[in-house]
Amino acid sequence: MPTVLITGCDTGLGREFARQYAADGYRVFATFLDPAKAANASDLAGNVEALSLDVTDHAAISELAARLSGEPIDIVVSNAGIGHPHKPFGQMDYPHWRRVLETNLIGPMKIAESFADHVARSDLRLMAFVSSRMGSVNLNLTGGAYAYRTSKAGLNMMIRSLAVDLAPRRICVMALHPGWAATEPGGRVPVEESVAGMRGVLHRAGPHHSGSFVTYHDQLLPW
Repeated sequence: MPTVLITGCDTGLGREFARQYAADGYRVFATFLDPAKAANASDLAGNVEALSLDVTDHAAISELAARLSGEPIDIVVSNAGIGHPHKPFGQMDYPHWRRVLETNLIGPMKIAESFADHVARSDLRLMAFVSSRMGSVNLNLTGGAYAYRTSKAGLNMMIRSLAVDLAPRRICVMALHPGWAATEPGGRVPVEESVAGMRGVLHRAGPHHSGSFVTYHDQLLPW
């Protein structure tokens, strides 16, 4: 069966990605920010290896890539991210903004650079990044959420560039919108449904989908 690497498996979408892929027989490398949660991930049944990783720690990412150097990885799911609190204009928390950019944008780029060789050696050759429609410039009609929006808009641009740069290696790179998943108060899309939908998008993806920005129910979003 294929192999998948998933970041941000402590809770929510990442945890569900790991659970669903493992249940379908995939070999899963699941990374956790909290080492204690990685150590207690025995509830993830199947072929799951729990690993501690902070995506803002570039040395740790390089070390993990070296540790897995002999492993072809069919799918990389870059899911780790932070959002709240959304400070309004005039009350910006700039240290928090920098942390959001480090986690949501720069960390995923380091993941892409570090694991491109692993993906290129696989059969499926997929890199998926959990983005958000809040990163769409065209769809921003309500303003606010500066830190989160800019991190996801930057992520989307990064994905478009990766799609071009990795095309010679036949790696498909996609941005996925999970919907307003029930990982936070008010979320309406069940986590299981969101992840199943995103997995379906990836299952149907081919080289011609590279550089796409797609919802969990397989609808294209404007940049």
